[in-house]
Amino acid sequence: MADENQNASRPLVAIAGASGFVGTFVRSELQDHFRFRGLTRSPTVAGRETDESGTEWKHCDLYSLPKVTEALEGCDYAVYLVHSMSPSSRLVQANFADLDLLLADNFIRAAEAAGVKRVVYLGGLLPEGKESISPHLKSRLEVEKALRSRTVPVVALRAGLVFGPGGSSFTMLIRLVQRLPMMILPQWVRSKTHSIDILDVVRAVDLGLSEEQFGEGTYDLGGHEPMTYRQLILETGRLLGKKVRFLDFPLNAFGLSRHWVALFGGVPTALVGPLLESLAHDLQAKPNPLLDQIKDGAVPFEESLRRSVDEEGRPRPNPRKDVQRSDRPKIKKAKQVRSVQRMPLPEGWSAEQVAKEYGEWLTKRFWGMLTVSQGNEGQIYFDWRWPKMRLLRLELTPYSNNGTRRRAFYITGGVLSRSPDPPGRLEFRIFPEEGFLVAAIHGFEPSLPWRIYSLTQAKIHLWVMRRFAKHLGKIGDSDSQ
Repeated sequence: MADENQNASRPLVAIAGASGFVGTFVRSELQDHFRFRGLTRSPTVAGRETDESGTEWKHCDLYSLPKVTEALEGCDYAVYLVHSMSPSSRLVQANFADLDLLLADNFIRAAEAAGVKRVVYLGGLLPEGKESISPHLKSRLEVEKALRSRTVPVVALRAGLVFGPGGSSFTMLIRLVQRLPMMILPQWVRSKTHSIDILDVVRAVDLGLSEEQFGEGTYDLGGHEPMTYRQLILETGRLLGKKVRFLDFPLNAFGLSRHWVALFGGVPTALVGPLLESLAHDLQAKPNPLLDQIKDGAVPFEESLRRSVDEEGRPRPNPRKDVQRSDRPKIKKAKQVRSVQRMPLPEGWSAEQVAKEYGEWLTKRFWGMLTVSQGNEGQIYFDWRWPKMRLLRLELTPYSNNGTRRRAFYITGGVLSRSPDPPGRLEFRIFPEEGFLVAAIHGFEPSLPWRIYSLTQAKIHLWVMRRFAKHLGKIGDSDSQ
């Protein structure tokens, strides 16, 4: 009974990204300090009730605002570790920055509605000065800004390469050293980076959750001695007893680097590209009080490496490897589509205005073929004129925020949709402070055979949304003149 009371007295922390590399270590290392609720879209992970860390798993579509709000109910704190690099649907028509922005905006709105007291976010180190930053780091900063857009206090931890057993950064580095007899080193390997061990990241998360003095703010993290990636390669080779031979190349050559690093580093190309572009910057943690707390006893680079390889010097597996292998066929079988596009927002427009304009523009653009009309209760009907046919029926969701910043519809019928349970969604979400909006389709299941759909309807939808973006841009330009 005493153990049960003690367990119940620990704060409940929701983790988005709980089954990943960082999330797994946070849960295992801090299980004596907190109770954890893992939010996951993985059907494999969601089948578990609890695991050895005592984590309560909650199946949750992070793209669904009501589902995230429900999942966060009763939680004291939350840790946000989400990256949208892995596919969440069989077809994804979007770039990672737009997906990450939507997810972060959903999460912080849900956290505010659920009464979460604090959110800890792990982002990326930023370079000094005003130099342009890579798309990946720009996205990490945009996510941080989105999380700060509500009333919930946010602790933003910024880290460079995070090294530890199963981490993709270390796995890539070790495999490059082991597999390549000769390396051609582009310009980006000469930039300095400030890596850190996963255990020191966990210590920082602990401080962000438990110490009031760090209850809000931005804190750079670093643990190892700052080194260039070239030095990291040489030091890894020395510690593994592997002689590294290389030729220097005077250009970054990101396109070529992305492919050979993915091939020999054993990391997906989608993950390698943003990582390499980030390494083009000199990144070093700026002094701050939280960093001072974790400096003492920080894990040195050599120990990080030793812990990250087995007795034969092979990198230890990522905790999500088996889960991803199990999820892929399930995602493919579900035959769902996600399509997200960022568009210009005419000044002063609401999400309701954008949704209305979309229907009117479609009717004018495809005059004589397509009619888009609105019902008395906010329904939207897409009708083909000849032969007369209802293509899609959309119904306004009860979570549309009165139409000002978010207008969302369930896709509930029509010959082009299967109408799954839960149904697919179309939404328009505006970010007026930034001057843009995001149009998105989530969980849509086409009725056409998949191959035909992917070659026809999917391409037409993408073309239409790009044309609508240009249309909104022209409206914005004319309004500003």
